[in-house]
Amino acid sequence: MKKGILIVSFGTTYKETREKNINRIVACVKEHFPDYLVYQAFSSEKIRKILSARDNEFVPGILEALDSLQKQGITHLYVLPTHIIDGIENNRLRQVLQGQKERFEEIHMAQVLLGDKEDYKEAVWAVWEELEIGQEDMVVFMGHGTSHQADCSYKILEETWEKVTGKKGYVATVEGSITIDQVLGQIKQGPKPRQIILVPFMLVAGEHANKDMAGKKDSFQTYLCKEGYQTKVVLKGLGEYPGIRKIYIRHLKQILEENYGIIL
Repeated sequence: MKKGILIVSFGTTYKETREKNINRIVACVKEHFPDYLVYQAFSSEKIRKILSARDNEFVPGILEALDSLQKQGITHLYVLPTHIIDGIENNRLRQVLQGQKERFEEIHMAQVLLGDKEDYKEAVWAVWEELEIGQEDMVVFMGHGTSHQADCSYKILEETWEKVTGKKGYVATVEGSITIDQVLGQIKQGPKPRQIILVPFMLVAGEHANKDMAGKKDSFQTYLCKEGYQTKVVLKGLGEYPGIRKIYIRHLKQILEENYGIIL
């Protein structure tokens, strides 16, 4: 029996945030599980093509990574998705793995970051203890959002944030049902905050964080500033928070040591 770990991320073309987030998670996994062959893949073909053309850098896709792992004799594969919610991307990953399960004796797939109620609490605390938030400040997170039913995860995140921190906080999404305009309407119903702290609730602070959240044109920040709010931007991906990496490691330990997770 030869065991391997495959870490699957959507990917990013932003080198610095990749190093701070995705690569740090990979390094953390290698540190905690030195006896396993650790491999990573990006699910976005577009991002992989850009990295190849721009940087002459090859990052395998999921199928290419599975090819390599099989060739290296892996019999038991443990897959760690770095996705935040169990939405479209995570379901695509699950489908790919199900179609390739004959290559290995077993494939186990860990939960996404926000897999259960305890994950929400732990994730909120991990972010809360790293941010500098004043008494009269408010946090607005940027989530990616999805047309999948898992989009409701962001409302649960808002509710958990208030329960854990005792402060109102909101999530506006780029492609989900909760828009920054809807969040602004909710903010206006209460006392005006001293400042609104904008934080990406995404694995990396990449394209969406830099342009859609903090860009100089048509971004969350410019929109809120036009409405008279003082803003502060935190360009920090979730992978930079030690407490977030701890959740991913816990999810891996569950399928490695407790035979928990999805056996495909």
